Amino acid sequence: MKSTRSITIEHTIIASNQPYEKVLEGLESRLGSEEGWRETEQRIQTLAAAQAPLEQAEEAIERQLGTSDFTIFKAVEHTPFHTLAGKTSRAIQYMAGNPLLANQMSRLLPEVALYAPLHFVVYEDEAGKTFVAYDTFVSLLAQYQREEITQVAQEVEHKLEALLSAVTQ
Repeated sequence: MKSTRSITIEHTIIASNQPYEKVLEGLESRLGSEEGWRETEQRIQTLAAAQAPLEQAEEAIERQLGTSDFTIFKAVEHTPFHTLAGKTSRAIQYMAGNPLLANQMSRLLPEVALYAPLHFVVYEDEAGKTFVAYDTFVSLLAQYQREEITQVAQEVEHKLEALLSAVTQ
């Protein structure tokens, strides 16, 4: 059986006062690294195989989080494709988040994992202006109509807004 429903998503675009490189530097200085996350993920798998207490995995994750309380899971660079297409614009998509907060939601409703980690893109247009775009986390998860999920989504979104404000101003 298949069911489909339409949802409303709020899309946010922030025009930055900072150059592209400065925004990326700001993000990467405030986020746990992608390489660090891969190491943490392996550590968690080892802990799970040993049936270690959940607290050990939580401690490993907490050590990996940057000052923003997020880590980078994956960064996808679009700029080489733009260059090959003859464009001077640049773009990089980040998949970032906090696994501890994601787990609070996905253990209530596993489908929420479709939206965690967060996705946002930093891009520079042809005129050299830098932007950050994302779909708001609360709007993505509103479809589930679960107060416990909405509360965590609001916390995540506030952390994302603070991070993006700090690097784009």
